[in-house]
Amino acid sequence: METGLKTTKKNNKTKAFSVVNLSIYLGYTEIVFVVFDAIESQILNRSSLSYKDINQVNDLVFDYLINNEYNSFDIIDVIHFNNLHTVVPQALFNKKNIKEYLKFNNTILETDQYWCDHVEDNDSVNVFIPILFDSNKLKQYTKDVKQRHYTTCLISEIFKIENNNINPNVYLNINKSKLDVVLISKNKLKFINTFDYSSNEDIVYYILFCYEQLSLNPENSPIIISGKIDDSIFNIIYKYIRNVTLFESKIKSSNKYYNNFKNELITPFLK
Repeated sequence: METGLKTTKKNNKTKAFSVVNLSIYLGYTEIVFVVFDAIESQILNRSSLSYKDINQVNDLVFDYLINNEYNSFDIIDVIHFNNLHTVVPQALFNKKNIKEYLKFNNTILETDQYWCDHVEDNDSVNVFIPILFDSNKLKQYTKDVKQRHYTTCLISEIFKIENNNINPNVYLNINKSKLDVVLISKNKLKFINTFDYSSNEDIVYYILFCYEQLSLNPENSPIIISGKIDDSIFNIIYKYIRNVTLFESKIKSSNKYYNNFKNELITPFLK
């Protein structure tokens, strides 16, 4: 477990002209902190930690902020990682019904809160349940706090890549225990869903299931893979899908965090 929580002397900036931002990736079992220079597009620090109790999130986030080397950030961007989300066309969205949208494909609790992101690229709304902590305290460290669901970021980055491509492309984004399947065709988001998996065989099952439901041909419908990828995952997918491409981010290979982000669609400096 990499924590990076040792106490150091704090500096507000690395350089006089730096814009230092912090991304906090919140999952149900892991938190990742990424500090980066937005001017230089350079990752300055990455640290991660695992936890078992959701009630620990608040203490873990603020322990990091107290003990990291920076005393303030230009932006703190909190990105929520879970599969409790659904995309609704803007024309059909009514905030009064926000809870109802999630009931169709998620198990929800009476105590859950409901947030939403506007997805400008697709003229839609991404409704989701956030991972709660005392986010108001973040204002001690920045004047600008952003909170989003990670699939909002994912959709935005995919639309940048597609850029008026009329051919259908499937994107497979693989995280530690979840995978996202996204279909973009003719500059429209046709499908997005998040699945839990525990084996490489699960990944293949969900891919083929989605291909069947979307009437795509595994022989000629391309798939772009991003996220946590190794040879075993690539090889088993390639057995069933013949046109497979690995996504490569714009992070410089000389950066010491290159291996952490080289295949990531959602990197902190690519907004």
